[in-house]
Amino acid sequence: MKSTWKTLALVLPLLAACGGAPAQEPTPAPETQQASLTTPTATVRFFTGWTQEQRGAIVRGGQLTVEYDLYRMTDCHNSTYAGQQAWDTLAYVRFLPGGQMFSGSVKEATGSTTFVSKPFVVTVPSDATSVEMWFFTSGRTCTSRYDSNYGANYPFPVEAQSPAAVVWAGDWGGSFSRDCVHRDGLADPIVIDSYVMQRACKWVDADVYVPGVTDAATARPELVQAQVEFSVDGGPLQYKWLSYQGRVGNNYRWQWNVAAEPLAYTTWAQYTFAFRYSTDGVNWYRIGLGAGPSGGATRTVQRAF
Repeated sequence: MKSTWKTLALVLPLLAACGGAPAQEPTPAPETQQASLTTPTATVRFFTGWTQEQRGAIVRGGQLTVEYDLYRMTDCHNSTYAGQQAWDTLAYVRFLPGGQMFSGSVKEATGSTTFVSKPFVVTVPSDATSVEMWFFTSGRTCTSRYDSNYGANYPFPVEAQSPAAVVWAGDWGGSFSRDCVHRDGLADPIVIDSYVMQRACKWVDADVYVPGVTDAATARPELVQAQVEFSVDGGPLQYKWLSYQGRVGNNYRWQWNVAAEPLAYTTWAQYTFAFRYSTDGVNWYRIGLGAGPSGGATRTVQRAF
């Protein structure tokens, strides 16, 4: 079924309301193999609401992961045949100036009518200076659509090499008060009582320094990968991207919105957490109660309501 809809994606000329056909009709190429775990990695994410973000430098010879929210285009989600899904969404990735093209599905079926998004991974050619992407959804009983930025596609720069490594991170701060104002310093543990839970902001931030990046004249936060690493009541580690808050001196500040976690409607006693930063997606500088590759012991958010 996948190959059928891949063929449809190449021959159906219908245009999307959200954008025209790609600037150049692609010729599909085979998906590349998974890159080595020591290879620089970057992720470009496409969200509902027609927004997208880059996490990490896209580097020649490195790995590029494309993550696409399938609910960004839902027109074909009801397309079925003989009780099975009869639609697909394909990612197209073209590198310039060489024109190397890769395409593949970003959908994974989990049942006859259920599905999840699937990352699409390619290796960046050694001569690339930029990359552009677009997407195509088609089905047996639906109007096919492009997501191609009105035919202009979605462009991103490619770097000749990874940025310098992270050399420092720290200066914890945040807000657990009604005024929602950043304050330097961070208690450990952070205690969330009923007042804080119901009336206060709940976020943590910390700064990072990367020479040639965070102190450059032009801000490029996409070159720094920043994540919170956390566990709930000793459970498995989870990772979420941090939110860029801006430049502070020669540093970038990144924030974890603790309020976005399911604090109010799940049972929990404590979160343990640390922040980590990278410029290649492989080597991480971690900060908890310490700093460096290990970062020392984790910090704690404690429930008191």
